[in-house]
Amino acid sequence: MSFPQLQHPWSLVEQASELEQHPVEALQAAEHLIAWCQAVRVACTQRLHATDELHHLSPGPHRSGRDVDALLRWADVAAQAPGFAAALALGDISAAHLDELARTVRRLDPAPRRSLLADQGRLLGVAAAATSAEFGRFLRREERRLGRVAGMATLEQQQRAVRLAAHTDRESGMRRYVLTLDPLSAVAFEQRLDAAVEALFHDAAPAGCPADAVERHQFLRAHALLRLSEGGGGRAGRPEIIVVVDTTDPGSEPTVDWGLPVEIPHRVLHDLWEAANVVPVIVRNGVVLHAPGELELGRTTRLANRAQRRALRAMYRTCAIPGCEVRFAHCKIHHVVWWRHGGRTDLANLVPLCHRHHTHVHLDGWDLHLSADRTLTVRTPDGRRRTTSPALPASNRGTRG
Repeated sequence: MSFPQLQHPWSLVEQASELEQHPVEALQAAEHLIAWCQAVRVACTQRLHATDELHHLSPGPHRSGRDVDALLRWADVAAQAPGFAAALALGDISAAHLDELARTVRRLDPAPRRSLLADQGRLLGVAAAATSAEFGRFLRREERRLGRVAGMATLEQQQRAVRLAAHTDRESGMRRYVLTLDPLSAVAFEQRLDAAVEALFHDAAPAGCPADAVERHQFLRAHALLRLSEGGGGRAGRPEIIVVVDTTDPGSEPTVDWGLPVEIPHRVLHDLWEAANVVPVIVRNGVVLHAPGELELGRTTRLANRAQRRALRAMYRTCAIPGCEVRFAHCKIHHVVWWRHGGRTDLANLVPLCHRHHTHVHLDGWDLHLSADRTLTVRTPDGRRRTTSPALPASNRGTRG
């Protein structure tokens, strides 16, 4: 593939005087340069694959395992949709757009995949005029239109691939297990495991529990799984599925929050209707317009109720702090205006925080401010200030987790 010449954008980026005088133009040039570099990486990956030299692409100082996986996805979809590779080289789209297409193409069976890629011009037109998140939502609508039956076939294939492998670590002597589950089984397993952790260790952790938040989480889940295997862990009750209706975009379809970053055909929802609690939550611009239950508790109680947690889960798939990927199910509900300072247990004063960031707020002097549109501003003691865009529902943030 050929690449456009970038002498002008490169010169604009590299000259300090240009950065000071024309920062907007320099930023745009830098973004085009990044897209061009990504296109070169994709082309190189395709060449390494053609010459059977992909061993040169192994993780190292300049790329992680995730980077390698992404490059392989991009190279694969670029071979199927060469127009997207050319658009990336020109800076018309970003690598994030290419990744959205790659993930969608991988989920589709051959027939709907060919139908989707047959009209690359239309796909490119949408991608060039939209953010990667908007393009992802468009692709998911196309996927539902083309692949509802194919989606069920994929789930059946995943169910046939369920496995449990085990081996003994020779250095530590520990027995290690690798459990591979289809998305539907994974949702049920995670809900059962989370319920067991809460029932068993809400008041006290077992002896030897680590202090580190990540290690503590893994330790408790392992012990809860052992108790479940012995017949303990309490009863999980009926699973809960949240259907998020986002009225921000009138053309968008309702999205289903399965509680994990997985893709499950919507037809499965009908099969679960009698066995699960299906709860609708209506949002607009990241703000809840309707959710069942009492959302304003005021000063009557310090702890958020189930209805408030459900509404927050519809808005946040992870910890509210920018860049944190800890899933909502593993977060604590925090009063932005602290309870001890007169804060109310109302939805407008609550955000999910992981253990680490909750500790930063309570012990390390982090200050949070939540505006009416749920824009969250974070100020740290060293003077840094970060502001998130309003909380986005599942339909705007990709698959919920």
